[in-house]
Amino acid sequence: MRWTDIHVRGIGAALGDLVPVRELTAASTRRTDSPTGQRSISLARGRTGMDLAVQAGRNALASLAMTTDGPLSVPNLHFHAAIWRGSRGLDFWSRAAYVRSRLGLPAGPGIATEINAMSNSLIGGLDLSARILAGSKDAGTVMLTGGETFGPPAFDHLTADRDIAYGDGGSALIIGREPGLAEVLATSSWSDPTLEQLHRGATRFQPPGTTEVGIEAIRERKAHYTDAVGVASIHQRNTAGLTYVVAEALSHAQLDAADLRWVLLPHYGHRLLHSQCLQPLGLPPERSLIHAGDQWGHVGPNDQLIGLTHLLTRHAVEPGDHLALIGIGIGMTWTASILRITTVPNEMRDYQVPTLLPWTTRTPPLPTSHDVQGSRH
Repeated sequence: MRWTDIHVRGIGAALGDLVPVRELTAASTRRTDSPTGQRSISLARGRTGMDLAVQAGRNALASLAMTTDGPLSVPNLHFHAAIWRGSRGLDFWSRAAYVRSRLGLPAGPGIATEINAMSNSLIGGLDLSARILAGSKDAGTVMLTGGETFGPPAFDHLTADRDIAYGDGGSALIIGREPGLAEVLATSSWSDPTLEQLHRGATRFQPPGTTEVGIEAIRERKAHYTDAVGVASIHQRNTAGLTYVVAEALSHAQLDAADLRWVLLPHYGHRLLHSQCLQPLGLPPERSLIHAGDQWGHVGPNDQLIGLTHLLTRHAVEPGDHLALIGIGIGMTWTASILRITTVPNEMRDYQVPTLLPWTTRTPPLPTSHDVQGSRH
């Protein structure tokens, strides 16, 4: 869908301490059989997913103030994402209301609720937010927040999944009708429920009264499904969903893939990122944040917003640059959002997310039209 007068008005991110993977593997009693290329991960020891979401939300409100004259708009709607039970704090409780309360946002019209498209919750939520704003004159601003904290023994950052190392962190995005940091040009989403069993395998549902949750057996559940249907079938369906949303969003934005300065993807391990994202799109690694994501880990639905914060706060983008934010979530769903940078306030430098190792702020040269696939117009 092509949008007019839909803008990114504020953004923020929060990470824990960046710990080298070699230190974690040396101390681990479980060895991973799938090297990810991960150099470090974010560990937020002693903090909750909600804490990280609140910090990111405060940073997003601060960036909103950088491009706003007069009083700040109070977000009418608030969507919060937490995909892992260890990130949710409590059951039978509202995380969205907690985050909103800690941000000091007052009572008023609208709703604070949760959104769960797994790791596509926030980019998918951006698509939903644009649709809501376009069709609801009484809603002027939407806030999206997310926060994840993983940890052993239930969810080991390095060994719980294959080809992915997980990190702790949070992010926040404010979308509205007034100009701000970037213009949302277009979004597109695709879902394929035939892949639902990939992360369920043959596991039975837990009975409603259970008190035994146990260790998350992601590897085993995925292995059961891949053994049954084959990896090629999964890759084919992922490629179909991914290439559809990118081509559709670019077409609606009236751009070619070669116009994109950056493409922000999930922070998978190197092998999975190449096979599931870079190769299907014909995208060279330097167009992505592979060498920043491999310092943070996969932070669930927060990856792309952490990446966008990274680029803005390091002035690695400038007005007029086009970016694609691509979310992929268990189930499975895919969303692409095309942005055009409007302004990069100098004050954004005060809100950088950390990197353990050097990351160049030199923007890579734009590719030729033959380097990147995915445009349709």
